[in-house]
Amino acid sequence: MLVSIIIPYYDDEKNIKISVKSALNQTYNNTEIIIIDNENSNRSNNILKKLSKKSKKIKIVKNLTKLNYAGLGRNIGIKSSKGKFIAFLDSDDYWDKNKLKFQIAKCIKDKIDVLFTNFKAFNEKKKIIYSVKPPSSLNFNDLIKACPVCCSSVIILKKCFKKRLFKKLKTKEDYDLWLNLSKAGYKIQCLDRYLTYYKVRTNSLSSLHFNKFQNAFLIYYKSLKFSLIYSIFCVSRLYLNAFKKKYL
Repeated sequence: MLVSIIIPYYDDEKNIKISVKSALNQTYNNTEIIIIDNENSNRSNNILKKLSKKSKKIKIVKNLTKLNYAGLGRNIGIKSSKGKFIAFLDSDDYWDKNKLKFQIAKCIKDKIDVLFTNFKAFNEKKKIIYSVKPPSSLNFNDLIKACPVCCSSVIILKKCFKKRLFKKLKTKEDYDLWLNLSKAGYKIQCLDRYLTYYKVRTNSLSSLHFNKFQNAFLIYYKSLKFSLIYSIFCVSRLYLNAFKKKYL
């Protein structure tokens, strides 16, 4: 059963080699690796062309819009993919070698549409700064309150994208998708293993957090049509629960 691994790329030469290596080293071998060149420059072309020589599994797809939205890059990858399953991996994250093997086995056995994993977050010094162990399953009401899903940990049946894709958001585009999928009744579960490693960047944290707050509010207020007051409450609760899961 083919798994399409989708990696959006933008100005991240330092990290993508580790990311791609973890995808190539999977003990589950039936994969294709689609790298979306969101930068679409001469520099990115040279970097990714060199990287693609490591394996025939690697395919480079250019984002001709040159819009640096990870979600839009993933959409291009989804449309270019051939696999029954889609796995997302950001260019600065990496996987345990057995991640896909364990996930595919569980998805088939339990007929799961969306399966994510526990994850560990590390900083620029490669130090683990927190770990997240989500609940075994999530529904729409659970996700409104908290989003313990790391996008790079997710594997999802391609059929889930027939009527929905990632929206044009700088951040929280994955949270918006999980909400929509859960609302549509797809089965979303967590594999209780630490198989994903998520990099926390220290640069531009203030502006990044502002965008996250802003986009979370827009998801509640515009997409889900919650009231202004309830949307503000939901944003506050979302980040309070995120803090608890990471540090308490």
